[in-house]
Amino acid sequence: MRKKILLVGLMLLSTVGFAAKSDDDITNIIGNYYSNGSMSLETKETANNTSSAKSDVREKIIDFAKTKLGSPYVWGATGPNSFDCSGFVGYVYQKTAGLVLPRVSRDQAEFRPRISSMNMKKGDLVFFETTGKGVISHVGIYMGDRQFIHASSGSNMRVTISSLDTNYYSKAFRWAVNPFN
Repeated sequence: MRKKILLVGLMLLSTVGFAAKSDDDITNIIGNYYSNGSMSLETKETANNTSSAKSDVREKIIDFAKTKLGSPYVWGATGPNSFDCSGFVGYVYQKTAGLVLPRVSRDQAEFRPRISSMNMKKGDLVFFETTGKGVISHVGIYMGDRQFIHASSGSNMRVTISSLDTNYYSKAFRWAVNPFN
């Protein structure tokens, strides 16, 4: 009988002791269990931190790209002082995010799934068909508010900021790509 009482008492104490732990302690215990195995546990805080980190990288991409405003357009150039459109995008992503993109715009346009223009975020790539040949021929970096930064081969012949809503670019725009997907 004493053994049963002692066993029940120990069970109650261990239950009370475990129940006294905070939610954070329990989350850490479960998280350690899963992270040591093949499964992983993503908490709300981890998800927010990941989202925040991607947002920070996107801001860095835009900020760094702006430092190249006015750099001359040179066909085939990949930086650091002159660029063609895909060379500019590739240079910016490699320097700020460590992401190596395909070299030419038509390949950059296909290396990740397309996204709707309604879902574009700062730092997404925007693609255009500007030659009338039905192939992607130009790329820029979306800045938000329907603006993008790019190495323009048009009359500007430099890195510049343009609006997606101009007559020219609204007709030439084809799709966007999230390079982080």
